Amino acid sequence: MSQELPENKTPVEKFMDHLDRIFQVEPEYFRNVSEIDGIAGVTSIVYKDVPDKGMITGITYGLSLVDHPAWKFGRPELIITVDSKDTTWAQVAGYLANSLRGNCPFSYNNTINFREKISEESNMDSFLVFAPSILDKKDFTNIDVGLDYNITIAGLYPIYASEIAYINQNGLEKFWKHPNFDMYDVNRKLISE
Repeated sequence: MSQELPENKTPVEKFMDHLDRIFQVEPEYFRNVSEIDGIAGVTSIVYKDVPDKGMITGITYGLSLVDHPAWKFGRPELIITVDSKDTTWAQVAGYLANSLRGNCPFSYNNTINFREKISEESNMDSFLVFAPSILDKKDFTNIDVGLDYNITIAGLYPIYASEIAYINQNGLEKFWKHPNFDMYDVNRKLISE
């Protein structure tokens, strides 16, 4: 039996090969029903105990299947990593990508108010988009999937909705360096001053 040549792989197979090289664990998949005719729904690819035991990491595939005018150097997929075993965090990332693709650029510094608790275990109800924390730059930029664009992975960080005003008033750097900020702790203290 002959092996399939790499150049015959589909874009999603090439993307999964890229993720397999990084994580080396079998993920779980959660697919959303597409809200755009003719384009597949976004899938959440969930890795348990990554990067550490008791944590989850979720990556989307499908956000990049549509275009946005802000995307000049590639199209994004999202990654979320939290200190939790609840796959809801990763599923909501896929839901957001599925619902907002084509409308939201998911650019660094974007904030997204989810308007309800993301997971029952936390009061966090919004997200901040920034560079991925657990990937090396070579692993999240210019991912070749054999199309006329490359994929870039953007980090999605859960925050409290009231922190959006703090970020807007004080800047992302001050928020990121605040002593209460822990990008993985879904029950960290609120940053308000």
